[in-house]
Amino acid sequence: MSIGNSIKNLISDSFIYGISGILTRFIGLFLTPIYTRVYSPDDYGVIGILSNSYVLISIILVFALDNSTARWFYDTTVTSERKKIINTWTWFYLGFSLLVSIFIFFSSEFWASLLLEEYSNGTYLVKLLAVTFPLLVWPSVAINVLRFERKAKLAVFLSLFQSISLILLNVLFVVVLKMGVAGVYYAQLLGAVMILPLVFYFLRDWLGWPNLFEYRLFKPMILYAIPFVPASIGYWVVNLSGVFFINEYLEKSDVGLYQIGISVAAVTGLATTAFQQAWSPFAFSILNQANSKDVYAASLLLYVLVIGAICTLISVFSYEALVVLTTPDYYDAAIVASILTFNYLLIGISSIASLGAAIAKKTAPLGLISIISSVVLILLNFLFIPVFGKEGAAISICIAQLIIPIYMFWKSQQLYFIPYNFLKNWIIILLFISVSTLSFILPETSFWMMILWKIILVSFTFSIIAWMNRNEIKRLLQNVKLKEG
Repeated sequence: MSIGNSIKNLISDSFIYGISGILTRFIGLFLTPIYTRVYSPDDYGVIGILSNSYVLISIILVFALDNSTARWFYDTTVTSERKKIINTWTWFYLGFSLLVSIFIFFSSEFWASLLLEEYSNGTYLVKLLAVTFPLLVWPSVAINVLRFERKAKLAVFLSLFQSISLILLNVLFVVVLKMGVAGVYYAQLLGAVMILPLVFYFLRDWLGWPNLFEYRLFKPMILYAIPFVPASIGYWVVNLSGVFFINEYLEKSDVGLYQIGISVAAVTGLATTAFQQAWSPFAFSILNQANSKDVYAASLLLYVLVIGAICTLISVFSYEALVVLTTPDYYDAAIVASILTFNYLLIGISSIASLGAAIAKKTAPLGLISIISSVVLILLNFLFIPVFGKEGAAISICIAQLIIPIYMFWKSQQLYFIPYNFLKNWIIILLFISVSTLSFILPETSFWMMILWKIILVSFTFSIIAWMNRNEIKRLLQNVKLKEG
């Protein structure tokens, strides 16, 4: 398959995965003005703490075996063997989730006092969260299996159904029934139950009884996954632990503002997540092509150009987005949102940077650098948050995240060389960051005049980047047949 056709397949899969995210985020953005009028910044702080705790526990429960399952799935074309691989992961995942759920449920008072301090309803919220964990195993497995089968449209349909159901249930419990913060977790619990019939339908040809769990598969899969666990926890520390440091040093309202900043920046995450979901299956599926290395190199440039431009637009216009979507109480989250958009860009680059090590089945380097990155972040949080506040937390995240792709590119190139043009890609990224920084030091003027100045600044920068990469852009457009001639 040609480079152009390969890149076209990657774009197609990324686009399909991105549709669900875009539609879901559009609905989420539509609800943001409502939620910011229902919840105070303090309420958002509580939701942020619980949500980020939930993400950490989910990472531990998966235990990175989704990565192992993907790697082993493509090592065979025998359906019966693939079924055993999937069931080995599924039954471990479910059993582990049940044990952790029971533990958290019966120790909920401790966790509530640790995380939520004086919040009166904290114990009950923790119990609601605990009950949900085993239920979410099934949609997680189903979406991953559909991705492994390269059934992108079905994976997106299931993900979209789950997201829209959750949003509608949030409207019911939070806006209509006015159940406060607890309404968020009632919606999550009921949503997890509602999706089960659809999940079991999609998994009907893959799921079996627990006897399909095979230790001969589990042992190498768990050994492959173990280095990913600190990497995944490191991802959480680097990207989501900031709320706990802010909660310690600042006010609950600052936690809420930081969480709103994350929400705005997460629009960028739609593009990076769509790419990441498409990237691993795509990259492994073309591994044996003669031109696979050239495809990987072209993919990095394409990612930096397209996703970098999206990140820059959201970063530059983050304040205007908050003005449209929220109340004045939340406008102070603009700089946090602007900074964190580039963190999402770096997350996607880290996925590309780790490819060589993944192909060589050497996952230890990712675990090592994730631990180092986490330690760096913790140190930076201690230094920056007391001085720079919530913006210091955002800066700390980006610095710590940057360490990961730098190291993983260096290590992966030793294990599996790919001809990336590093200099050009990093220059493009620096230009994107520069235009975002300049947008916040423009002379203050009227709302619409500021928008005009920002459009001029962004257009000028994008023109320079397009001129720098005119040959590559022309070649990419020709290869994927997006341009005549």
